[in-house]
Amino acid sequence: MMKLIEPLSAKTKLLESRAALLEAMGYREQSSATGGTARVLKLQQSEGTSKLAAIATGLRRSAVGRWWKRHPLSGAVELMHPLLEGYAHRHPAKLIAYGAGAGALLWVLKPWRLLSTATFVALLFRASNVSALISEHVMRIPNERSGE
Repeated sequence: MMKLIEPLSAKTKLLESRAALLEAMGYREQSSATGGTARVLKLQQSEGTSKLAAIATGLRRSAVGRWWKRHPLSGAVELMHPLLEGYAHRHPAKLIAYGAGAGALLWVLKPWRLLSTATFVALLFRASNVSALISEHVMRIPNERSGE
């Protein structure tokens, strides 16, 4: 005889999707023993993840991070991130192959030889608001000294 699988009820589907959503956000639902309301607990982060997050936060707060935030290519990278992330989950080998191909193409063509170093530096700093970055840094120095 063949057993028929009953479809999940709407309430069961809702509970499963809620648990999956909470887990994706880093939380876990703990049901109470008395049958009352459930508590939501924050999951413990692994040590490697917290170290990586601390490094990323430090980089964002550094001068390089502030420079990159003002750079015009930063917006393009932020727009492309969700698209590339989805593509990387579906086709990781293709993405690696494309990256290797682009790197090989850059190695063969060597486009940086077409620009002088001074031109490259001027384009790099002109593209972002370096004067605002420098003035922000200069304005922070007196505030740091007064706090000491």
